[in-house]
Amino acid sequence: MTEKQRKEAEWENINVLLMMHGLKPLSLVKRTDMKENVDLIIFDKQLSQTMRENLKTMMEETSRQQNMIQELIETNKQLKNELQQQQSRAADQEQRANDLEQIMESVKSKIGEMEDESVNRVCQQQNKIKELQKEHKALQARILERVAISYSRASS
Repeated sequence: MTEKQRKEAEWENINVLLMMHGLKPLSLVKRTDMKENVDLIIFDKQLSQTMRENLKTMMEETSRQQNMIQELIETNKQLKNELQQQQSRAADQEQRANDLEQIMESVKSKIGEMEDESVNRVCQQQNKIKELQKEHKALQARILERVAISYSRASS
C-alpha cells in the first residue's frame, strides 16, 4: 500500500467513525478537481496527519463517553429497581410490625382482663373463706354451749 493509499484509507476510516456518530463525512478533493470559488481547506502532510489523529481520538472519546452514559443509565435503572424493592420490603416490614403491635396490644388487654378476673375470684374465695370461718366459729360456739349445758345438766 502506498503512502497516498494509506492516507486515503485513514480518511475513509475517519469518515466511517464520523457517520457512526451521525456526522457528515469529509470529502477528499484531488488537486486536479479543485475549482475556483469553492470553499476548501487544504492541509499539508503534517496538519493532515494531526487532523486525522485528532478526529480519530475525538470519535473514540465520544464512543467511550456514550458507552459510559449507557452504563450509567443501566446502573441507574438497576438502582431504581433495587430502591423500589427495598421500599416494598420496608413497607411489608412496617405492616408486619403494625400487625404484631396490634396482636401484642390485644394480648396485653386479654392478660389484663384475665388478671382482673383472677383477682375477683381470689377476693370472692377469700370472702367465702371468711364466711365459712365465721360459720365454723359460730358452730363451735354452739357446740361448746350445748356441751356445757349437757355437762351442767349431768352434774346437777
